[in-house]
Parts: sequence; structure tokens; C-alpha cells
Amino acid sequence: MPIDTWFPLAIYYEDVQDSIEHKMSLLSAIFQLEEAVQERRNFPEMAWTGDLHGVHNIHQNPQFSWVVGQVEKHVVIYLKALGIDLAKIKPYIQRAWPVISRHQQEVGMHSHNTAHVSAVYYVAVPLSGSDEAGCLAFVDDARMNEVSPGLGSENTDVMANWTPFNQEQALYAPVEGRLMVFPAKQRHGVTLNHTEAPRVSLSFDIVLTAAVGVSGAYEFLTPPIQLWRPFSDRAEE
Repeated sequence: MPIDTWFPLAIYYEDVQDSIEHKMSLLSAIFQLEEAVQERRNFPEMAWTGDLHGVHNIHQNPQFSWVVGQVEKHVVIYLKALGIDLAKIKPYIQRAWPVISRHQQEVGMHSHNTAHVSAVYYVAVPLSGSDEAGCLAFVDDARMNEVSPGLGSENTDVMANWTPFNQEQALYAPVEGRLMVFPAKQRHGVTLNHTEAPRVSLSFDIVLTAAVGVSGAYEFLTPPIQLWRPFSDRAEE
């Protein structure tokens, strides 16, 4: 008898054309930004992430205009695939930052709760396509098929084998020039880079607001920014 699977997680990826032509200029810009930071703000075993070091607006930097254009293009394709009416929303790149993972460095599990869609572009990957450089890992917190809580724990040996029905995470090996798009709320991290060379990527957070004049959408989407009003200076007195 059949067993159906429902509620899939939509992870989009595309190997971007002309990526090799932009690799060296992107790397130069990224390493310059890292070098300009005076103080490291995370542990040595963690990858250097620009968002923790004041480098979170590369989407406004002309040196990254090509990759920003690619992100915009492919996020639109992703949103269309999800069935979203693009005429009724307005996407914004909220923030964007570089990530440099050197030997034996990783990115801990986290989610981007202030955004709606996230994207990652791999600028440089040692052993491209291999998990040795560190995989992007998506964690299944819902565990819809875990019929008894904790049954898949490493502290037990109850599970005879791993199947698509009981996987706790999905791993994507990094591929140089590849762009990945996924829901920002999905908890994810990056496994250890076991190679001697750095893995360099760019991360983007995208926010969706309602388009101007779309009735009924403000209940579920942030109203258009044009309708916002900042507090007056008098409120701070």
C-alpha cells in the first residue's frame, strides 16, 4: 500500500551563469571588508560572519551589484514557485553579509526570525560539491513522523535505518557559484570546514511587505513602508 508524504520544505538552488567571471572581484571585496574590522566578535571555532561585525549592508555596495541582481532574479522565481502573487507584495533585501569559514570552523544552528526569505551564494568553495568544505544543514524541528518523542535520539538504537520518513536534517554540500533560497524561519547551520582553504559565501535576508493598495493583505503581511510613521523626536523627551 502507498505512503504519501506531505508538507515538503521548498529549498531552491541554481548554479548561476557567469559566476567564474565575478569570483575574484567578489573575493577581493569580501576580504577587504573582513580586514577592515578591528575586533573579532565570535569564537575562533565559528566562521567569520559580517553581520556580527558591522558588515551587513553589502546589498548597498556597488561592488556586489551583480550578485544582488542574481538574488533578486532567483528569489522571484522561488516566490512564483510557491504560488505567491507578486503583484500583491513588495520584496526588500533587508540585510546582506559575507561569511568566511576557515579550517575547522562552522556556523551554529539558527534561524532568521526578522526576515521571510533567505539566500546564500557560494563565492569560493574548496573541493566544490564535497561535504568536506561544510554542508548547509536544514533541521526538521517538526519531526512529523517521530511517533514517539526522542525515538530518533542518538542515545537509543531503536531506529533500524534512516529513510526519507525519519530524516532529522537535510544536508547540501556547497557548490561554487551556486545560489540557494529557502524560508528564513527554517532552522539551519553549516557543518565544519575540514579543508585547509576558506569557504566564502554571501548571505541575504529578504522581507516581504504588502504592495500599496492591496486590500486585506495587511493582516498577514507588513503594510507598505510608505505608510509607516516614525515617532517624533518629542516622544524621546
